[in-house]
This record gives sequence, structure tokens and C-alpha cells, in this order.
Amino acid sequence: MIRSFLALEISDDARDWIEDRSREMRRELKGNIRWVKREALHITLHFFGGIPRGAIEEVEKILEPLAGRFAPFVLRMRGIGAFPNLRNPRVFWAGVEDLTERRTLREFYETMRATLEGGGFAVEKRPFTPHVTIGRIKKLVKFEMDRFRNLPQGPVFDVSSLTFFRSDLTPKGPIYQPLNRFSFGGKEE
Repeated sequence: MIRSFLALEISDDARDWIEDRSREMRRELKGNIRWVKREALHITLHFFGGIPRGAIEEVEKILEPLAGRFAPFVLRMRGIGAFPNLRNPRVFWAGVEDLTERRTLREFYETMRATLEGGGFAVEKRPFTPHVTIGRIKKLVKFEMDRFRNLPQGPVFDVSSLTFFRSDLTPKGPIYQPLNRFSFGGKEE
């Protein structure tokens, strides 16, 4: 079994913006928070969990033509939030705003989700909220989030491919390795 997920990689400028916000939060928030390392920052679209090695090729056959039907996305980092909510945060995230004019990220996500489900893969039922996880909260003592909610907008960046990642859990945190990348081509159906 291979633990895997689908994600959009973000630009170095977006990573810089997130790291600046994370540093500010570290100075002001007290508690036990595991911050995501720079190289692990990404926008998760689908988490498979453990899948058999033989299913990798099946996933790739689904994703390659699907990605080819969508043009690259234009995204921007925007604001900080928390799941499940700000009253009882378990995860801090940086918001992602979609500036794409046609065939948006939400359309891609819904199409991808339906295609994976049609291929027999379990899919997320909760509504899609594009975000980058920046910290997982074990215990939070001091918490004042208001100033992080309406931050200046982050950098605009293009995303030209979907990445199929392998995730190996280690005592020092997960290690992500790309299994394959699928280019967005913008070809009409």
C-alpha cells in the first residue's frame, strides 16, 4: 500500500508569504502547534490514504486526460483561517483565491472528484475549501486570530500541473515525493 494524495504545488513567492504569516503567528500564539515545513506546503485536492501499488497506474490513466482539459490556474494567497472553526481550531490554513477566468479550480475539483468516484475511489463529501495547511494544533493556550483574518493579499501565481504525491510518515514528519505530474493543457472537451 502506498499513502498518496493529489495536490497543486505553490510558487516560491506564495511560500514566502505563508512563511512570513507563520512567523508572525508563532510570535503571538501560545500552545503546541506543529508548523508545516516550507517544502511541504501545497494545496491538497484529494487524499487517497493507502492505495495498492497497482492502483497508481489506474489513477494516472484517469488524471492525465482530465488535467489536459483544463488550462493552468491563476491563484493568490489570501487570509488565514482555521478548521473546523476559529472557536475550536485544530488546523491553521492560508486561504487560496482563484483568479482563473474560465474553467475554475472549483470546476476542476468537482470534475476530478466525480471522475475518481466513478473509478471506484472514495472521495471527500465535505465542501471544497482551497487552502494550504500551515499548522496542526495539538493544544492552544493563547489565541487571538482577528488580526490574521484580513491580511494583505498574497502573491498571484500560476499552477500549470497537478501532482500525484506519495507520502511517507516519519518521526520527523511526512516526506512527500512526486509520483507523477499532469500538465494542465486547456484543451476543450
